[in-house]
Formats: sequence, C-alpha cells, structure tokens
Amino acid sequence: MTLTVFILAGGGSLRMSKDKGLMFGGVNRLRGLLEACGFQRIVILCGGEDRAAMFHGEVWPDPPAIEGVHHLVKWAYSQVSTPCLFLPCDAFLMDVPAIQSLLEKSKEGGVPLDETGRRQPLFAHIPGGFEFPRGATSVGHLLQALPSIEMGAFASAFTNFNSVEDLHGHRQKLL
Repeated sequence: MTLTVFILAGGGSLRMSKDKGLMFGGVNRLRGLLEACGFQRIVILCGGEDRAAMFHGEVWPDPPAIEGVHHLVKWAYSQVSTPCLFLPCDAFLMDVPAIQSLLEKSKEGGVPLDETGRRQPLFAHIPGGFEFPRGATSVGHLLQALPSIEMGAFASAFTNFNSVEDLHGHRQKLL
C-alpha cells in the first residue's frame, strides 16, 4: 500500500521542558521504524521555519495560516494524493509490530485506542478520499468519522507524552 507518513514534530514541548522531537531517539528513531516497515515517503512536519534544520529528509514547515494541529493535519493531507498515517514525535513506545498491527487493522482508516481505551487521533490512518467535517475545532472532532481501532497487546505503543509526569508510569518501557 502506498502511504504518506507524517511525523508531527512542531512543538517546543514546554510542559516536557525538552523538545520531544529529540527525546528517546525522537524523530530519527521513528523514521527508522517507518523505514523498517517499508515506507518510502516520510514527511516531518516541523512547525516553524526555524525548526526545519533540526531534522533531515523531507521536512515541511507549517504554512503561515495554521492555527492548531487540526488545521495542520487537514492541510498536510490535502498536499498529497495518498492515504496518510500520522505519528506524533512523542510516540516513545512505538515499534514496528505496533505500526504493522495498526495498518492491518485499519485498512479503511481509523484511530487507534490506547491502553486506557481513549482514541488517539494523532496516530490516525486517514484513507484516500476522506472528507473532513466543516468547522472542526480539534483533531478529535476532525477525525470523529474514522472508526476506533482496538490495538490489543500493542495499545501502549499509542501513548503520547505531554509532561515529565507522563514518563514515570512507563519508565521501564522507555529504558
């Protein structure tokens, strides 16, 4: 399947006090996992122009009118002619089998559930021809029409980390 993968790496990670795009191997580790899965087009959405030099490969700064990650997801999707997979740069627990499982379970697209059963739209697989709702105010709302995907044994890979406290519960997995 031809797919464009977007890694979301645009934030300064103020609550984490470090740039999440560089933590635990960051974007480079995710790129390696995606390449191991056979993906050929991996695009880093880096945020501002000033962040573009932090990453290598195909790196896109956000266009000027973007006002939130939901606008960024919609814009990025509109720039390609393939289905898309999105991964946040703080997918610190992601591995090749989890990516493969998501794609196998979401052939028509979907949003994975994490280990608490919450939808994680920043890990969405968006199929070709997807119609976004008008007036969406969040990524969750933007992708609400996509089915939830139960990830079973891989659910913890779909955890994202917003603060240092979030790291503590997964310390063993991160070492």
